[in-house]
Amino acid sequence: MNEIAPPRQLSRWVSFELDGMNMKRAILILCVAAPLALSSIDGFACTCSLPWSEGTLKQQVNKARKSARTVFYGRVLKIDEAPYSVKVIFKVEGSWKRTLPTEIIIGTGRGGGDCGYHFEVGQDYLVYAFGTDDAHLGTNSCQRTKPLSADSDELRILGKPKRPVQ
Repeated sequence: MNEIAPPRQLSRWVSFELDGMNMKRAILILCVAAPLALSSIDGFACTCSLPWSEGTLKQQVNKARKSARTVFYGRVLKIDEAPYSVKVIFKVEGSWKRTLPTEIIIGTGRGGGDCGYHFEVGQDYLVYAFGTDDAHLGTNSCQRTKPLSADSDELRILGKPKRPVQ
């Protein structure tokens, strides 16, 4: 027996009339479904896998330093926001991996689902940056990047920083 309905029967099968009660249901469903369907991508959460989140603090810091292209501390001078990314200009005060110039640009996402890190102008940060070369460095909330704290155990573990090159 053939289970595919001929066009006349199919149209009769899927059509329905919207009386008063069905119209109210349809409007209610649209009111609930439309905002969900039109929500922005910022609603998606950032997910990170931190390979250095296990072990002692010293082990975590050493693993993070080893996997980073550079580790430095500095003050945010300027933030340039683009539609899908952010460029942060730092005045480098010192570094623990690679000798850096006095100013450096670090890229990050805008936050939300892209794991971008939120920086503020005038604030000091400890930055673990990754990248293919020194001209293309970035960081995100999945790294150990954080506001700088002078009494940090992490700074003691990192040791004495190198001064930037003039």
